Formats: sequence, C-alpha cells, structure tokens
Amino acid sequence: MFDRTVAPQHQVISDVNFQHVTSQVLSAHTPFHYLISGRQPVVKIEILFPRAGTWYEHKSGVALLSLKTLREGTGSFSSEQISEYLSGHGAFFDIHPGFDYASLSLHCLDKHVKDLLPLFMEIINEPEFVPSEVEFQKKLQKSQVQLQNKRNNIRASRKLRRELFGELHPYGRVMNEKDVEQVSAEDLRYFHSQQMQDVEVFVSGAPSESSFELIKSHFDHRAFSHYDQAVTCSKGHEAILQPNKAEQSSIRLGKEVIKKGHKDYIPLLITNHLLGGFFGSRLMKNIREDKGLTYGINSSLANLTHSSYWVLGAEVNERLTDQALSEIRKEIDLLREFDREDELDVVKTHMIGSFQSDVNSPHQLMGKFKNVHLHGLDYDYYRRYFSCINDFTCADVREMASKYLAIHDIKEVVVK
Repeated sequence: MFDRTVAPQHQVISDVNFQHVTSQVLSAHTPFHYLISGRQPVVKIEILFPRAGTWYEHKSGVALLSLKTLREGTGSFSSEQISEYLSGHGAFFDIHPGFDYASLSLHCLDKHVKDLLPLFMEIINEPEFVPSEVEFQKKLQKSQVQLQNKRNNIRASRKLRRELFGELHPYGRVMNEKDVEQVSAEDLRYFHSQQMQDVEVFVSGAPSESSFELIKSHFDHRAFSHYDQAVTCSKGHEAILQPNKAEQSSIRLGKEVIKKGHKDYIPLLITNHLLGGFFGSRLMKNIREDKGLTYGINSSLANLTHSSYWVLGAEVNERLTDQALSEIRKEIDLLREFDREDELDVVKTHMIGSFQSDVNSPHQLMGKFKNVHLHGLDYDYYRRYFSCINDFTCADVREMASKYLAIHDIKEVVVK
C-alpha cells in the first residue's frame, strides 16, 4: 500500500528521447518529411508553401485570401462538392496562414487516403478562384476585420508590431477593409502561380505502406526552389497610448531580440519562462495572485523567419493600467538581481516536464521537427536545449536580463 505521507522520489531529467522525423528529397526536388507512428489509423498530410506568407504578397490581403479560397472550388469540384466529399469520408482540411509561409493540411483515416489524394492534389494544383467564391471570402474577411478592430487585445498586438517593425514592413503591416475590397480573383490566381507552386510535404500518423507510397508518388513531380525578397525594416517609435472607449486596457511590451539559432537564444528562453512563461512565473505571482490586477499575464518569444521578438501581454482594468505597468517594469528590473536557486529549479522542472508532454503523438513529434527545421536548425537544438536548462544558473538569468531585457529598450503599447 502506498504511504501517501511520503513524497515520491525526486528524479532530475537531463534529456528526453523521442522519435525523429525522416527527411528525403523526391526526384523533382520536393522536400518530403515523414514520421510513421501511433496505433490509430489516422493520417495528416500537411503541404507547406514556403513562399506564401504575407512577406511575399504583392498586395495586402492576397496571401490570406489565396489560402482561404484555395479549397473553394477546382475545375472538377465545386465548393459544395468538396465539403460533401470530405464530410462523407470523415475528413477535414486545416489552413494555417502566416507572415513567412502558409500551409494546408488534410486529416483523414488511412483507408480513405486513396480516395482523397486526387482531390487534395487538385485543390493544391488547380484551384479555380471562382469570382463568386472570392467575393464571399472577401465578405467574411471584412466582417472578421471589423470584429478584430473592436478587440483591444488584437489592436494592441498589431500596434506593438508596427512599433517594432514599422507600418510598411510585412511584420508590421495591418490589413484593413479597403485592402480586402481591392483584392480580385485575378490577384489570387497570380499569387498562386508565383508563390504557391513550391511545396514541402509533412506526413505524420499511421498510414499503411501502400498509402504512404501513394502519397510519395503524388508529390514526386512537385518542384521546390529557394526564394527570398529584401524588405526594408523601419523601426518603431516611442511607447504610445492609443485611446478607445473601453473599461479594460490591453497592455503590450516588446522588443526585437536574437533569432533561434543564436547561442543566447535558449538562455533567454529560460529567463523569459521565469518572468512570464508559465502559470508559476514571477509576473503571474505578483500581478495576478498578489496584486489582483489581471486574470492572466504572460511573456514569450515570437520566432519569425527574418526576425524574433519578445512580447509581454496582459488585460487589466483601465483605472489600474499605470499600477500594472509599474509592477511589470519592476519585475523586469528585478531579474538583474535574481538569486533564487529554488525558484529557478521550479522553472527548469516545468520546462522539461512540458516538453515531455508535448511529444506524445506523431503530430506533436512532427511539430517539434518543424520547430527547428523551419528555422534552419536540426535536432541538435534539443540536445543544447536540455543541456542549457540543466546547467542554467542565477548568474545566467542576471546576464540575460541585463543583455536583452533592459527596460529602456522595450516598447510599450496600451490600448484602452
């Protein structure tokens, strides 16, 4: 019988072993990545368009609308027929637009791969961009823009990116209703022909051998070529206050920081985790639990292809805005004096435990691969990740805070 008065033996985990993705290049130079695992006969096929993010669009709104309208009709299938066919096979599509790239995923049972692949390929290769469907998607997007413009948290995040990168930069530019209205079906066809021809393929789950070979053969003719485009990045200005009638303020702090491949990135990640990266962070303990100024506050590192930035966010009562900002600045400054080994041990344990819980499915394992692959890194990143966590000290916290989180370098945005 268990003695529940005695805590279980504590064990320090120095590393986590997990299954790796296998990569190969198909005969037509298409990168093909796969991880075959799991007991359930479920398959995910993700098609990543490496040049289809907003970074590459010639007109604001084109990248997003191209991806959304991609699945709304081909030469052989109408939008309604596609929906019915997917529903009849218990399958669905999932889209992920982004600043740097975009993706379309098919989720289905292994037994339906053979039936669904021809449709999937036709959607990728031969979308019609029917004007009526484009107009319908534009109508939906304009409604979405209107709703987003009423939400202070979204407005604050957008304003922060404009402060960091400049309003003309792809990372700082914000799509408005006028932008959406000016997009035409011809714009989407052009974007598809120029930016959505190259793909990377990511297959995860438990396909049968025949399904797997069928997937490979369908993408064997696809071509991939590297493309880049120079964009001038204009810097932001002083921290500002953006007024709007509301009872709640949305606070955002941020600054550009080092990219994922930098030697200090993982130490900075640990320092951020201590500050605001989980429920037991310093910001949560002070500003939520002690002061009661917010229901939630967090900070994180956002990784993009051409930049990375640190961001902190919180929603507070409007009349408590100044107090919250003061406490946030105080917690950031206190990191330069940090000397709590017990607190740091909790952070380390949480980071390793969270990683363990994130590698339990083939799709999660593929996500870990993409997390490094799309930033030009490999699995050695995770070896360094665990090594750095285990060796990290209070002195390292102080160094990272002084080096990358100096309060005078941080932009502040408040939307009321």
